[in-house]
Amino acid sequence: MFVSDIHLNNFRNYKSFDLCFSDGVTVLYGKNGLGKTNILEAVFLTVIGKSFRNSKDADLIRYGEQEFNINLSIKEDITENISIKYEKNREKYIKVNGFYLRKMGHLMGNVIAVIFSPEDLQLITEGPAERRKFMDIAISQLYPSYYFDLLQYNKIIAQKNSLLKNIKFQNSASNRAMIDLWNDQLSEAGSKIIYKRYEFINEICKIASEKNKIISGKETLKMQYDSGTFTLEEMGDVDFTNKEEICRKMKMYLLQKMDKEIEREAAYIGPHRDDIIFKLEENDIKRFGSQGQKRTAVLSLKMSELELLKKKTGRKPIFLLDDVLSELDINRQRALINELTNIQTLITCTHIEETIKGISSFKAIELEKLIEKNPLQ
Repeated sequence: MFVSDIHLNNFRNYKSFDLCFSDGVTVLYGKNGLGKTNILEAVFLTVIGKSFRNSKDADLIRYGEQEFNINLSIKEDITENISIKYEKNREKYIKVNGFYLRKMGHLMGNVIAVIFSPEDLQLITEGPAERRKFMDIAISQLYPSYYFDLLQYNKIIAQKNSLLKNIKFQNSASNRAMIDLWNDQLSEAGSKIIYKRYEFINEICKIASEKNKIISGKETLKMQYDSGTFTLEEMGDVDFTNKEEICRKMKMYLLQKMDKEIEREAAYIGPHRDDIIFKLEENDIKRFGSQGQKRTAVLSLKMSELELLKKKTGRKPIFLLDDVLSELDINRQRALINELTNIQTLITCTHIEETIKGISSFKAIELEKLIEKNPLQ
């Protein structure tokens, strides 16, 4: 699978823009402010239906316009074309191979990709939400049904939180019975999420550990699933390979913590509070790791995500590298470049690094000159 070309209309700074890609490595280079990242953003939008920059759909529309369109063509895959249209204050319209999708979740798995940008250092340095987002994007590409489990779980959490905020004024038996009902539904949906996240962390941890050791020369990266449902001590008593057991024990813990949740007026137990613990040997990398060690860990994680997607799906993911080479030293650049064998990669940068020149063949596009040739920009 590889993306052959993309057409943008009123997307970000582009009024009407066409670009063809190599099935190997395509390098988009030029000064900052030209819209290099916008192109990768448009490609990734066809993967998960959302911007990796956490931008709202309305923010993606070119200034002064009312809608944007993206059209992506794909070769050597069952998916041949994806188009996305968004009009202000309306839903997105998504078509795959010419057929409209009723739900955005049905987009998952049609194109698989890994994005690596300087902001990904936040996977280590920021809060748990960043790490849950990382897990959810990767797992949704592996198992599209997971995306719908997340939607269902989040709806139930919102309804339970609404009840918990009101129950302090009327702590009746009927309200407690309603919480029991939400807890049953939370356990059913939540156990599916916990099961997949635990499986994902175990699989990617093995790959990331080896890659981190290769890049650093010695250090072993360790990853551990940190459950928002069970404490680290309680996790030892749970068989995370058994969804039924996870569900049963989650129901039990929710019942035990009901009074505390009523007191706090919020659901504080469940996979919406999951996290990943990263360690180098036995040290917490977030607290004690250097900037270089953190960059190496994130680089190892992204390369591992790429390998896991390829292994589990039997397809070749697209690797999107957004201005990351300048953030890496020469050894990390070389480690990353070595991953680009036989896989489509789109790289943005201000200039072509020496490590890129070592690639046997790549397509270099100077974006400023390409824009100048297009009178509609």
